[in-house]
Amino acid sequence: MNFFQLLGLGYKNYIKGIRFLLDHKLYWFILFPLILFVGVYWLGLYFEAVELSIGRDLVANARELETLRAITWRTVQMIFFDSLNMIFTKFTLYIVVIILSPIIALLSERIEQILTGNKYKFSFKQLVNDIRRGIQIAMRNIFWEYFFIVIILGIASFFNSTIKDILIFSLPIAIGFYFYGFAFIDYINERRRLNIQQSVYFVSKHRGLAISIGSIYSIFFLSFFYVFRSFATLPSDTSTQLFWGTILVITFLLAALAPILAITSATLSMHEIVDLNKNDYAVRTKNTIGEKNDEEEENNVDNIE
Repeated sequence: MNFFQLLGLGYKNYIKGIRFLLDHKLYWFILFPLILFVGVYWLGLYFEAVELSIGRDLVANARELETLRAITWRTVQMIFFDSLNMIFTKFTLYIVVIILSPIIALLSERIEQILTGNKYKFSFKQLVNDIRRGIQIAMRNIFWEYFFIVIILGIASFFNSTIKDILIFSLPIAIGFYFYGFAFIDYINERRRLNIQQSVYFVSKHRGLAISIGSIYSIFFLSFFYVFRSFATLPSDTSTQLFWGTILVITFLLAALAPILAITSATLSMHEIVDLNKNDYAVRTKNTIGEKNDEEEENNVDNIE
């Protein structure tokens, strides 16, 4: 498949994934990211509030901070809480992937089992390895994403304002799409026993799929962040608040649903690309979608006869 075919495959399976989750009663997995998303973002807002409070105290009590030690301590506090705020708000998309790694892996395995009959024995050691690998992938992706962003910012400085704006706002988002999608595809590659370098090579050859999966995932998240940040500045009349309050709830639900849909699309897409039936590291069971369809066809033939 070429780049655009892979791009279309990922988007198609986002739509197909909604029906898949409903048909196989897997929609309850949304509860995990829903709870996590509330907690992570609440912590981010809490750290932001603490940082602002320290800043106000620093200004109000500037005259009382007579020693270098007192000033240094206040500055360290501000930097610490500013860093925590950045981690829990700016890196939320990666944090979700890291913390939800056992749930995402479990859902992906369940989808694969329904599609192919493949089953994987539970192992606490493997669970720990999955979490460790998820963290390694996320840290690697964060490093490379921001490495490329720094390069883009450097290049953008040589252009006029219009081209600079396009480079600064468009390319970093597209780069993020790729790395977010990579994180979800790697769950399937891990079950195929690809090491990280092999997974990096595979995703680079299927970058269209990674971008399509990561784009929807991040757009759902960023939409909520944008509406949430803008909500306080909106007019206070009832109709406006009601309308944007509804939009806020919808975008929040989409943000919570994003990782579930992303791993569903990734698993369905990977099955079409590599045929997960051929995974030698899985234990085969019955009652797959394909076998059920074959049984239904045989029953129909018997009934006709």
